[in-house]
Amino acid sequence: MLPSSRPTLRAACKQYGPGRLPRADRPDIGAGYAAASAAVLATVLFGAVLSVSALRGPSGDWIVSLLFPALAIPIVAPAAFLLGVVGWRLSSPTTAVSGLVVGGAGAIGTYLVSLLVVGSVLTAEVVLSPGGGTLVDAAETSVGIVVLAFLLTWWITVPVGCLSGFVYVNVTENAT
Repeated sequence: MLPSSRPTLRAACKQYGPGRLPRADRPDIGAGYAAASAAVLATVLFGAVLSVSALRGPSGDWIVSLLFPALAIPIVAPAAFLLGVVGWRLSSPTTAVSGLVVGGAGAIGTYLVSLLVVGSVLTAEVVLSPGGGTLVDAAETSVGIVVLAFLLTWWITVPVGCLSGFVYVNVTENAT
């Protein structure tokens, strides 16, 4: 039988990962850091995929491949952190499979929280600008942006979220 890799993985996460951040020793805050890290990783990976495809396309496509992650990270990282903390407090997964499920659910939930953030910003813009548009336009644009983001990125965000939940449950002290 092979020795468990949990102590090694736990030490690596504490030394090199988000385990060094404030209050990361609390399981719920650590889960938030893990979820935010996963969101940033998934966004950067998708940006890399866009960059590779942009090299083959028209010359202006590389701008989009840089703007997408730059505009998404300030929204998805805090949303994922919030959902990681709340998800841990509500479910406290203790097995690798439950961590996998909670991580995947958190990745999907990040799209919903992002919809609220984008919708709030666009709604505030409509309300504060004279003759800028209607609330229906703001709602349609918000939903359109988040649905498009989901359709383009789900294939990378959900697996990264699942992997993050799986790894985090395995490095916490209460893992079974």
